[in-house]
Amino acid sequence: MKRIRPFALLLFFFLFYLWNTKDLFLNDHLYGRFDWDMYSFHVEFLRKSFIEFGTTFPLWNPYYGAGFPVWENPTSKVGSFTHLFAVIFPTLTALKISFLFYFILSGILNFHSFRLYTKSNTLASLLFVFVFQFSGFVFQKFYAGHLNQIPGLFLPALVFYILYFVKNGNWGIAITATAITYILLSEGSIYPLSQTLLLVFFLGIREVYLSDSPKESIYRFTKLSVFVLFVLSFKWIPFYQFIHSVGRYFVGDQFPLHGKDYYSIFFGTSQHPLLAQSLSQMQYRYWEYGNYLGLFPLFIFPFLFFIKKQMVFVLFLLALVLWVMAGNTSAYSPAALLEHLPIYSWERVYPRWSLSVVFLYAWCLGVGFQNLWNHIPEKYHNIMGSFIILCFLIHTQDTRKMNTKFISEIFVLSLPKVSFQNSNPFPITVPTVPDYGSDSRMLPALKANLSINDIYENLTFYFANKTITEKDYKGEFYLLSTKQEVKPLSWKPDHYEFGFLKKGETLVFNQKYHPSFTTSVPNIELCSFNGYLAVKSPKDITDFSIYYSPIKSFTSMAKPQPSCNLKNGL
Repeated sequence: MKRIRPFALLLFFFLFYLWNTKDLFLNDHLYGRFDWDMYSFHVEFLRKSFIEFGTTFPLWNPYYGAGFPVWENPTSKVGSFTHLFAVIFPTLTALKISFLFYFILSGILNFHSFRLYTKSNTLASLLFVFVFQFSGFVFQKFYAGHLNQIPGLFLPALVFYILYFVKNGNWGIAITATAITYILLSEGSIYPLSQTLLLVFFLGIREVYLSDSPKESIYRFTKLSVFVLFVLSFKWIPFYQFIHSVGRYFVGDQFPLHGKDYYSIFFGTSQHPLLAQSLSQMQYRYWEYGNYLGLFPLFIFPFLFFIKKQMVFVLFLLALVLWVMAGNTSAYSPAALLEHLPIYSWERVYPRWSLSVVFLYAWCLGVGFQNLWNHIPEKYHNIMGSFIILCFLIHTQDTRKMNTKFISEIFVLSLPKVSFQNSNPFPITVPTVPDYGSDSRMLPALKANLSINDIYENLTFYFANKTITEKDYKGEFYLLSTKQEVKPLSWKPDHYEFGFLKKGETLVFNQKYHPSFTTSVPNIELCSFNGYLAVKSPKDITDFSIYYSPIKSFTSMAKPQPSCNLKNGL
């Protein structure tokens, strides 16, 4: 019973804090504000594929920018808990459940991992969780629709479990750390993953230094790294290949932070994006200062003076991350140096490092509180414990008021109606659909069974496939010689079946070429016809299929893109 009490108290505070989120379940108009539409689109596609085509794990998304891979795409959420929820519940409900699920589960794991690694008592662990978990990061990302960053709340648990394994070699903890890493990969949480990598690098060195057996610690760290990379290779290898083949184009922050900005970011009166303090002219400042800590963590900063010398390195790391967060202040600043590394060159918004800042600060506060608690006579523990719990109640009210008071403003626009009627089972490519104030127009097109060439993701290429409004549009599938449209016998997003194809004829798809497509006919390879997916038959073919196979891309990574023009002399 004693083991359950801390988690019951933790759950109580979570529900108390989340009470102001009742707007989540009162309105289904969730599409029109900010990036909600884009992430709703990815989840709706997974649901549509399952409900309409029986495909649990679709591999190709034909509705998005002339076709896009799903498994490799970090924003697709395929294979994630959100994907599972979307199969069971409607899209909007699935996104809401996903948010609550990750918020509560990460809090429980953060509590457990902190207590396990630091050997702190219940109150110190609760202090750590409440300072970190109830930061503005959660609702700032939720408000903006950046739902792929919500699993970033697992960052403390992932770091602590890794460090605990380095110290003790517990394989149950290693498996838990691997599962958390998969959650981040499956949800597309790139920024929390990159920050975890940097934190683990420095904290791993600290762990080895403090260890009684440095060689054993290094060996355990190596074993865990190889284990995680090997077990999750089915996800991170195609993910890495996709990023480096397609590329990312980010416009980084143009102005660094100043010292005076930090108070407003972490302890200001409001982090609502439209009412934010005018800090420096950072390009993304309206969305990225989402770590309002509240006054309670500010007032208890004297706890930092009670940390032991082993924690001084964590304080130095906290200062380093604050420096990274400041941005490109000089040619030798950490942010400028990190830009030379591939993964950190994508960290376009330096204030997102505030997630790590809050983590390290909360860690130091929790340890300082524990050390102070140990110096207080036991007869005063009940009084101090009651006082701290009262402070927790005040803290949750403070941060809840600051971070959720405008949350109902998300739910104001309904999905626009699209007049275009598509009677085909496959989507018809159109240039665009009505704009309704969001950053993406994908969702209404998907619901109307349309494919549009809008691409909102920050990719370095753009492929404008032909749309029905253009004179040279020949259909979604057509024969190159006659320009005659061809109807597939059956169609799924990642699997097409056709009837007869005459010898020497070329079938062209109104989709971008991708090396992972293959055919059911041996010795016939798909090729690129001016960037379009195409197949030319050297013989008469009857009843053949074309489908997406990620395994094929591994065998063709080093091969150049086969051109129908060059290979077949078209």
